[in-house]
Amino acid sequence: MVSEDTLREKLATCTRIFAMQGLLGLFGHISIYQPESKRVLMSPGLGSDKATMRPDQLLVIDLSGGAIEGEGPPPIEWPIHTALHGARKDALAVAHLHPPYATLFSIAKREFKPVTLQGALFGAGIPVYRSAHLIKTPERGQQILKVIGDNRALLLRGHGTVVVGRDIEEALFASLILEDDARKAMQSATLGEWDYLTPEECREFEAEIDVQRRAHRAWSYLVKLESRWDRQPATGLAPLA
Repeated sequence: MVSEDTLREKLATCTRIFAMQGLLGLFGHISIYQPESKRVLMSPGLGSDKATMRPDQLLVIDLSGGAIEGEGPPPIEWPIHTALHGARKDALAVAHLHPPYATLFSIAKREFKPVTLQGALFGAGIPVYRSAHLIKTPERGQQILKVIGDNRALLLRGHGTVVVGRDIEEALFASLILEDDARKAMQSATLGEWDYLTPEECREFEAEIDVQRRAHRAWSYLVKLESRWDRQPATGLAPLA
């Protein structure tokens, strides 16, 4: 069992990395679940300064959304996290973001399909939660659960994304891959029709099999970048070139 102190440090670091990448700002939140203690560690939501997040500023709630530790209430969409943590053993980390490119696929009537080899991680596709409202109740959290199924990610119509991982490193890596793939798809559209990867090509790349190794290597790289980031908006973006 990983200690809570270690998980707090990783979650605070991940929050800062997402801010550095421009994927957490005024909105958005991420979480880690401890099955042994049934405690959910969560970054604060609206208005918190994600770029300077410290371990002691994180919130702790239970699976019913009840506050255990931390100042202030949990983010209003906490049911996204608790529904997934409570139902899926591979959802020990959950990121709810409003990434600028991936969110476009929740707006346009165009199915998301990966266009890069790294994007093969989403070769099974990404379902869309069609109801245009915030996920503020456990009932809506259960609706999220039905739509996402056993997929790695979900698009919230006109809203943002939800990405799960077996640990915070995997959730970070998958979220960055999703945004990078969506960005390259949108940019390549200026050149003509997109050349999607087929499901067969995605399976051949074996992205799922190797995701933990790649996620942890990416984590080490991003942690080093974050340690020397100046904390100013739009100055720390590290594209997955």
